[in-house]
Amino acid sequence: MIRVLLAMVACQAAAALAAFTLPVVAPAAALSLGLAAELVGYYTTLLLGGAMLATAVTAGFVRRYGALRVSQATLVFAALGLGALPFAHLPYLALPVLLGSAVLIGFAYGPSNPASSHLLVQVTPEHLRGRVFSVKQSSVPLGGALGGFSLPFLETRFGWQGAALCAAGACLLLALLLQPWRRKMDSDRTANASLSSAGFVAAMQIVMTQPGLRRLAAASGAFAAMQFCYVALFVTFAVERTDLTLQTAGTALSAGLVVSIGGRMLWGWAADRFTPRFVLAGLGFGMAASAFATTALGPAWPYAAILVLAIGFGSTGTAWQGVYLAEVARSAPDGRIAEATAGCMSFTFLGGLIGPGAASALAVITGDSAAGFLFMGAVTFAFGAAFLWPENHMAE
Repeated sequence: MIRVLLAMVACQAAAALAAFTLPVVAPAAALSLGLAAELVGYYTTLLLGGAMLATAVTAGFVRRYGALRVSQATLVFAALGLGALPFAHLPYLALPVLLGSAVLIGFAYGPSNPASSHLLVQVTPEHLRGRVFSVKQSSVPLGGALGGFSLPFLETRFGWQGAALCAAGACLLLALLLQPWRRKMDSDRTANASLSSAGFVAAMQIVMTQPGLRRLAAASGAFAAMQFCYVALFVTFAVERTDLTLQTAGTALSAGLVVSIGGRMLWGWAADRFTPRFVLAGLGFGMAASAFATTALGPAWPYAAILVLAIGFGSTGTAWQGVYLAEVARSAPDGRIAEATAGCMSFTFLGGLIGPGAASALAVITGDSAAGFLFMGAVTFAFGAAFLWPENHMAE
């Protein structure tokens, strides 16, 4: 179990690093390309669109090629997406390159959860799933924290393009290092398994016919919208509303993500001991409170208060996925965990896709960059409240 867990943590951390790279260096990239930094919200939206497309066919590829091979392929897609970014400086290519980069990194980010769930469920006792899945999901803030700490440092020395290429090299190196484990971890693959999108239709049918999965899927969309608004927009918002530099704002983001690693483990332990839906309700309320507090961010805030705010976000808005995925595995029909995870994750990515773009659009429409955080706070509060209702009530 430990070997599988370590491999999946490493893969998802690398995918998260790739997804967070441009948002972290957005102020420097926007300045050099002559674009508005707020457009990073649309970049994240496109990235999650690519993630949705990839998730639609993940189950078939996992069955035919194995979950570890799929994970290696995601690392290659991440490297390609990051490696494309320096070409954005070429005349007339900035927007096409950013579009292609976002979609490629989405192809890396999307399949990582179904693939890792497929492997981990086989080796994890049911009474430990909350904790093990939460440890696995700690890879996301781990990758984000690595990006928040290292990418501003690399940007000051090699430029934002050089920072992106360093992240691409790390992804390729990890794909190679995983190869010796492939034969054993992918021993359950089926050479003639179908790759058609019919598997995605079946996955969606599983989600829609199970009340517990329906609620989990819908709430995950709201929580993911908040998560990606935070990751994509917090650094830019903090730089705009306070006197922080890119490096200090990135450090605050990273501090929140580092703390969320412990938060995920705590929530996983709580979900194994108590009622998981109450844990998810508390997480929804916590991220709503953090979003509402963000709208008051201004130059009078001391840096310590900004760190506390980032930690509040990190402990809730980026710490819910382990409990969520363990609940998906618990609620899925026997033998259909990969399909149930893929179906639920489609809603997750849809929310993440809509969230940053909607927040950026609200900022433009209202002229207030805090409007998106205010809206997302209201949405996550509502879905937190939804978890207070029992599943059998929902089925009636």
